[in-house]
Amino acid sequence: MINNLRHNYLWLLSALETYGLGLYFIATNSMGNFTPPPSSVLDMLDDPPFIFLLGVVGTITLVYSLWNIQRFHYKTIMTASLTFVWLSFLCGFVIHDQLRGDLLSIPSMYSFFVLIRIVLAVILKG
Repeated sequence: MINNLRHNYLWLLSALETYGLGLYFIATNSMGNFTPPPSSVLDMLDDPPFIFLLGVVGTITLVYSLWNIQRFHYKTIMTASLTFVWLSFLCGFVIHDQLRGDLLSIPSMYSFFVLIRIVLAVILKG
């Protein structure tokens, strides 16, 4: 397992970042600090089904980084679901920033760089 972690440390980092995004939404919703504009994209993305989706995708990525599963196109499914989740939240953050009148916020920049790192890891490590 240690050898798999050395080989797949970027996927472990992606799993932890995905869990962190879910915790971000849980913390901001429970404190009442996060009020997206009504009927916006983030108003829908901060609902429990999407937070559950973050947990599922984070777990799929964590399982791959720990055990390096090579069957059933697991890596393809993992990278596609991880890219889909981060791309959808990037779009949600950018649309939320535009509706608020901000240029870019920290969450949208962070999700952009995480998405770029995921795509580069797929391209460079194959």
